[in-house]
Amino acid sequence: MMEEPRRVIEGIIYYLKTLLLSRPRRRIIQKFTRKVMLRQAYEFKLYDVFLVHNVDVGALLVNSPRFYIYIQRYEREPVEILRCLLSRYERGLFVDIGAYVGFYTILAARHGWNVLAFEPNPLNSILLRYNIALHNVGDRVTIVDKAVGDKHSYSRFTIALSPSESSFTKYYKGPRIMDIIVEVVTLDSVIETLNIENNVNIVMKIDVEGFGLNVVKGAIKTIRRFKPFILFEIHRTFDELDEVNALTILKSLGYEYVIVEPRSTRSFIIYAYSKENECVCCK
Repeated sequence: MMEEPRRVIEGIIYYLKTLLLSRPRRRIIQKFTRKVMLRQAYEFKLYDVFLVHNVDVGALLVNSPRFYIYIQRYEREPVEILRCLLSRYERGLFVDIGAYVGFYTILAARHGWNVLAFEPNPLNSILLRYNIALHNVGDRVTIVDKAVGDKHSYSRFTIALSPSESSFTKYYKGPRIMDIIVEVVTLDSVIETLNIENNVNIVMKIDVEGFGLNVVKGAIKTIRRFKPFILFEIHRTFDELDEVNALTILKSLGYEYVIVEPRSTRSFIIYAYSKENECVCCK
């Protein structure tokens, strides 16, 4: 008498599992759980990738949200200054802080310069490596999959829907994919490990979506020692981390600067140079 009801119940449970947990329904339940019950969408579509042709570097793989700005010419004035510096001085070291997919890295490497490229976003780093391989300049480029700041630490880093705008700061106001933890190092600590001679020419590019003040604070020894030429995109966060404050530090280190490309009401690119070097390659 007891065995029959038990078998009936087991049969009902079996058929309920079959109905509810078949593959299509299981996916629906999983998505409902993640997006509604957990209030977080953990699944996202990877970026589409475009192969574009740029006048200055040639073929370049870029993410879909930003591909259109790399077609033909990109950041005309800063690029002209960099090309002038790379051609005028003997081969040296180009430090690309916020390398993204490697536009500036490839430009410098193709001029025969060694490159130190920092890129903490793992999605960008994949394309950076592909582009370096595409141009066969891997022997001149060292990639550091870390962020640059004012001290060694591990910090929360936001990956933005527009990958080139991922950041530690609140500068980016658009959609975000997720937060990850990345390692932060100082430029001074990395340069010290390279045993670079004092007479080596260094050119720096800083584009870190509002984190540049921290970058400069962690590079003061390098700046004092090598007097590098610096291309720096300033992002206005209008708080204690505002990158405009980095210009005050550069001034105290004997630097002048000129604005070479206004980008928006909140960002512009400057060319900073030591007074000792004067404004080399300025128009």
